Amino acid sequence: MRWLAWLITLALGAALLAMAASGRPGNVAILLPPYRIDLSLNLAVLLLLLAFLLLYVAVRALSLLLGLPRAAAQFRSRRRVQVAGAALHEALLHHLGGRFRRAERAAARAAEVEPFRPGALLTAAQAAQAMQAYERRDAYLEALPPAARETGSLLQAQWQIQARDPQAAQRSLRGLSGGMQRRTQTLRLALSAARALHDHAEVLRLAGALRKHHGLHPAAAQAMIHAAALGLIRQAGADAEALRALWKSFEPALRHDPQLAVAAARGLAQAGEMEQARAVLLEALRAPDAEPAALMPALRGMLAGIDAGFVAQAESWMDRWPQESQASFLAARACAELELWGKSQQYLQRALEQCQPDERRLRGQVHAALARLQERIEREDQAMRHWRLAAVDLANDDGGPAGGA
Repeated sequence: MRWLAWLITLALGAALLAMAASGRPGNVAILLPPYRIDLSLNLAVLLLLLAFLLLYVAVRALSLLLGLPRAAAQFRSRRRVQVAGAALHEALLHHLGGRFRRAERAAARAAEVEPFRPGALLTAAQAAQAMQAYERRDAYLEALPPAARETGSLLQAQWQIQARDPQAAQRSLRGLSGGMQRRTQTLRLALSAARALHDHAEVLRLAGALRKHHGLHPAAAQAMIHAAALGLIRQAGADAEALRALWKSFEPALRHDPQLAVAAARGLAQAGEMEQARAVLLEALRAPDAEPAALMPALRGMLAGIDAGFVAQAESWMDRWPQESQASFLAARACAELELWGKSQQYLQRALEQCQPDERRLRGQVHAALARLQERIEREDQAMRHWRLAAVDLANDDGGPAGGA
């Protein structure tokens, strides 16, 4: 249908042109003495148009002829770019496929063309690294243009971590610009180096940043943060001032972690800060998802200097966890600390009733506490009975929860 439309259009155009030409009877005279040439006006117009067309074709042909060298150079340049692109693609495929020598050769060919030079040199360096050709690898990195030097440093840091040289990796990463240092891959490499160096403060910072930007799986980030925080607490040891500052810097989720709270409380207790140690454990116990079985055994060993308010707090925990034997045992120990023997015995009996079959060690500790209480009130026969039961339970201890008696 399209050719028919063109045919009709051409026919109409020819008809209109013929009608326009038929109404112009004028002549054109060209005088070239001694000659005279007479032409019709229509023929003169046609000859002028034809002359213009021939002139245009001639000028266009001359332009193309003069532009042939440049066109040939552009063709060769495009061809080189195409060949280099294909070589870089081949190098990447060989590198991913484990054919490192072929990858290096293909990348070296691609590096001859400037637009592909940075990527080709980096690919060649990776292939040389895989073949442990370290001199060639370093040569490729040295040949990188300035714009790609930081990417080369990032690769070099990764290789240094793989070579178990985290200090060199940290030096490479510190030389990067601020924008490059904030990238996810840079943070991951810095985290690996910090973990290798046991730099717990840096691990804590980097793991938190990566978790915030979804650069690590939440479970992995949480495990690293927990391990780093525990390492910092252990490094602080019995330095009360350092422990207080460190504990204050932790986010609430870390301060509510049972293992961290127990470690920090024990460090403060060793430093003589018993009230501060109890405060750390009390804060963790106030958390909605507190774990009394993990926190209360440590708290039982830090009851020196308590008052009646602490006993009331311990009794409230018995209401909060009515089936938890650790809560009853803690309340009993608190009452014994204040010489409230009757309430202490009552709570110890309750703790015995709440002990599960697999809590042999805890049951033995409760029996031992009852034995000491009976000795204090001069009931030697009852004390001996509880000592025997404690010996049986502790002798058959199957590794249940530990804690001070």
